[in-house]
Amino acid sequence: MTMAIGSLLDVAGLLFVFFSVLPSFCGSELSLETGLQFSKEPQSVIVLRNHPALLNCMAVGVSDGDIEISWIKDGVEVVTDRRVSVMANSSLYFRHVVRNLKRHLNDEGRYECVATSRIGAIVSRQAYLQVADLNHFSGQPQNSTVTVGETAHFHCQIKGIPKPTIEWQKNEAPLPLSDRYISLPSNSLLIYNSSQEDAGIYRCRAQNIAGKRFSRGAELTITTAVGVAPEHMPPPRILIGPRDQQVLVSEKVLLECTTTLGSGGLQPLIRWSRKDGLPLPSERIRVIGYNNLEILDVQESDAGVYICSLPDWADVTAPEAMLTVLVAPHPTGTSENIVRPTAHTVRMTCEFGGVPTPSITWIKDGEEVKSNGRIKIKGDLGTLLISQSTARDSGLYQCWAENAAGRAGMIIRLFVEPSGFAPAPPTALRALALSSRSIELSWEISPPKNGLNTMAYSVHYVLSNGGPELQKVVEEPRAIIEQLQPNSAYMFYVVAYNERSASQHSEPVTQMTLEDVPTSAPEIQVFEAGANALKVQWEELPPDRARGIIAKYQIFYRKHGQETPDVSTVDGPTNQYSINGLETGVTYNVRVLAGTQVGFPTLSDDQWPWVSKTVTSSIDVGVTNLTNVQFVVVNTTTIHLFWDLPTNITSPLLGFKITYKVHGSPEEAKLIYLVDVTNHPIHHLKPDTLYEISISPFTDLGDGYHVTRNVRTFPEGIFHAPPVPTAITAEPLNETSILLTWSEPEFKDGTVTHFTVRYRPVLSEGPKPTANASVTRFLERISQASQIVITNLSPFTVYQFTVQSHAISSNSQPSQEVRCQTKEGCPAAPQKIALYLVGPTDIEVNWQPPKIPNGAITSYVIHYSDKKTAPISNWLTQVENGTTITTVISGLKSNTLYSIQVQAMTRRCGGLYSSPFDLMTQEAYHSRRNESVNGRAYSDRTMGIVIGICICGGCIVFCVILFVVLRNRPLPCDRSQQTMHGVNGSAEQVRDGRPGSNPLLRFNVVTGSNKETESSLHMINKKSQGSEHIDSKGGPVVKKCKQNGELVKANGFSCYSKQNGGALQGLLSQHKLSEGDSTGVSKVSSFAPPPEDAAKSKSHLTECGADGIDAVTKV
Repeated sequence: MTMAIGSLLDVAGLLFVFFSVLPSFCGSELSLETGLQFSKEPQSVIVLRNHPALLNCMAVGVSDGDIEISWIKDGVEVVTDRRVSVMANSSLYFRHVVRNLKRHLNDEGRYECVATSRIGAIVSRQAYLQVADLNHFSGQPQNSTVTVGETAHFHCQIKGIPKPTIEWQKNEAPLPLSDRYISLPSNSLLIYNSSQEDAGIYRCRAQNIAGKRFSRGAELTITTAVGVAPEHMPPPRILIGPRDQQVLVSEKVLLECTTTLGSGGLQPLIRWSRKDGLPLPSERIRVIGYNNLEILDVQESDAGVYICSLPDWADVTAPEAMLTVLVAPHPTGTSENIVRPTAHTVRMTCEFGGVPTPSITWIKDGEEVKSNGRIKIKGDLGTLLISQSTARDSGLYQCWAENAAGRAGMIIRLFVEPSGFAPAPPTALRALALSSRSIELSWEISPPKNGLNTMAYSVHYVLSNGGPELQKVVEEPRAIIEQLQPNSAYMFYVVAYNERSASQHSEPVTQMTLEDVPTSAPEIQVFEAGANALKVQWEELPPDRARGIIAKYQIFYRKHGQETPDVSTVDGPTNQYSINGLETGVTYNVRVLAGTQVGFPTLSDDQWPWVSKTVTSSIDVGVTNLTNVQFVVVNTTTIHLFWDLPTNITSPLLGFKITYKVHGSPEEAKLIYLVDVTNHPIHHLKPDTLYEISISPFTDLGDGYHVTRNVRTFPEGIFHAPPVPTAITAEPLNETSILLTWSEPEFKDGTVTHFTVRYRPVLSEGPKPTANASVTRFLERISQASQIVITNLSPFTVYQFTVQSHAISSNSQPSQEVRCQTKEGCPAAPQKIALYLVGPTDIEVNWQPPKIPNGAITSYVIHYSDKKTAPISNWLTQVENGTTITTVISGLKSNTLYSIQVQAMTRRCGGLYSSPFDLMTQEAYHSRRNESVNGRAYSDRTMGIVIGICICGGCIVFCVILFVVLRNRPLPCDRSQQTMHGVNGSAEQVRDGRPGSNPLLRFNVVTGSNKETESSLHMINKKSQGSEHIDSKGGPVVKKCKQNGELVKANGFSCYSKQNGGALQGLLSQHKLSEGDSTGVSKVSSFAPPPEDAAKSKSHLTECGADGIDAVTKV
């Protein structure tokens, strides 16, 4: 056997020499051309909604055969139909572009065309199709007051596709022609040396192909300067300093700097400089306005920190700004097509420069190349290495370099020349798991080729989820692969060798190793869970430590100092357990063990320490448990704690307590008090030492429940921290999940065991976002995979993410933060629905926006029907703009009960319906004209005039007599008590103990309680000019209201209860018609006076008798 292996090594050496010489020979014989390239590539385009669009693509090749063109959108092949089609010249044509997220129709996205021929496939540059849009203003100009001679400043902010142009207006007209008015690229307006003629209303006008919008007007007020001696004038201030900017090379950039006036009312001297001391490019700079610096034809050397300073005022802080010059990727090396024989190593380089450094992506025949062991992508230059090349590796390779400034690529054709002596690849490859660490493979013997027998086989294997590829050489068509990872999937393939060449690799096969017992115990946290109970929580073991599916957990607990513990067993998957029936004031030790179907591991006390916890009395301190507590080992001497703020706080939270000590030590634990923080590092610990750490909130009532955990620091030694993950990208998948990916760092000094993802919502966007530290989340123990889908997020919310890599004994620093917003979701139901009958058949609907909008509310849909049990899809609808919170539904049926529901809409979908509210319309009042009886019309005007004169005369005589009688007769009650006053002294006419007989119309008022209040009102046809109290004759409006004979509250009314048929039924105390209410019906909104006041009013009427009634009727 030893001699056979020695012979095999000799053959391998000969093969290496042979294949080392063959490439140069083959390269001199073959002239290889790329054979396929694009003559026209798609360009990004912005179109209006429902307008046509065209993306062009054409490819040519020097080889024979047809070239097929296909299209890809966001990584998925485009499906054509009557609306979207591929034309004869391979262009992608849209009859009309749509963006309807509710129906999941959206043409916006990233498009690429793929050209395929017999030698391979290539992918075009990326082109973006966007629908033109113009948002509402996110920043409005604000009113400003400046002194004569000072600089006025206005700013507006708006987004759109394409970027809108901004034009400033004064008093709704273009700005006057003056060099004192400077419009800046940042959408700001500066007015230098302001004077009284500059006073006015300023607004900005934004416009792009989607339309135009005007901002809110802002008033500029110019005041006269108060005479101040120069020596008493305050120093100038920098109002607007430069901001960090990114600019493409060869473009221009403007750095702003605006100040207040200096001594003598003059503009102070401004000096621009670079922090590194390098001179400014004098031939490419100019000053805009008084102080703003513009750099033309920006070069890469212009990048740096710029300072705007006041040399005459050293105490004035000089603001700084970083200017980053972006350089698009550009090739720094050449590429050549490659010819190689089989079973050789192929190296392809992709050398591109750019700022920032471009990321490299390799694509073969239209599909991204992934590292799998035999194929590796190494180094910052993105070198592609292919070992043991086969004919299947032949094809067209594209190297794409991309950064914030753009994207560029190159094409390399690889031809792996097959050998005429190569043996046939092995067939019928089979794999069988023997144990948790070994797998057996077998295959059919490769038949001889050209008289050459197969001498040996190489078995190649790699973890299915990625990693280094290993191999083993055998002589027989079987092999046992050992030292594998338990419960892990491996991919295998086999290559056959003879004296002259190597075969293609066999078809791959995948096999998992068997399960094993876990290598460690879960890390646990113990905290109190009420009276005489402890709650135990633990983290799921990572795959490399679980070594199988966890089937059961054993929870061990005992009184401190007791030898024999109690044991409870629970089935997995679970991560918590409650221990009940414990004694108050007693300390308990707790630990947990995890097991697979194979069994439970045997661990020492050092590997499996107890966690101690004392059961205290159940005192409610007004605060719940801390959640999401994380104990992160930073290095040999530091452990960092993170936690979320407790919820459902009923007592003021004063702070947090952290205690820690060496596990099992009799020494008293050290105590740390913290306020207004959600994380804290513990320094100066001992290396490789197990610590018992506890944290709890506290209020003025006492401590909350403690969260306790045992944590071990890293041991001493020379440990290299793993590199920080790079190329962090976040992409929203839907309204509640985001795909986070990163580049797996290459760690030469160890192995990256897992990653930690930390994320939290961002409260406000901008250069310095405000993040809610109280809702930070951790996803620990992520396997070596370089991506994860984070779920259970809030819709339409911006999150920021960091990724941290972990080795066995060290951690990297967190990666650079990236932000991503989840997609819009469906909104909650609108709130505070209120209905008002504003006419016999007209209903006004009021509402408030949803408490949880889950996106930008684009519209509201009011659903209404007179058939409440009918499906909502059959109800009538009325759509209002997303900024509207009130509408009127007109033209309804009279005397009909309507049900009304309101629904909010986002661009994503329609939200929940509000609860239904009911309201009855009324019979419309019709005036009677010349009603006839028995065919005879009562239209004799003369008779009417005579009767009217008689009535008027009688009234005059009666009033004169009454005046004479009352002149010498004192009234039995105060006049203020004889008149039932309304607003501004209006009163109601009463006849025979009954209200006036004006025609009445019943109506209802409905609020969010869905209760009805019956009321009455006089018919009103129009408003009286200059009067707040109107009826159809110009007199005071009098309204009565009642509900079941009891005192009621009606918005705008004060009502008295009707008692035992009394004369007073209801009285309006406050009423004012709403402006713009054409129906004359106001909304109701005040309280009724107390019943005792009503009783007093009734008694006054009784005392006054007829005279009192006469006084009441006098208006």
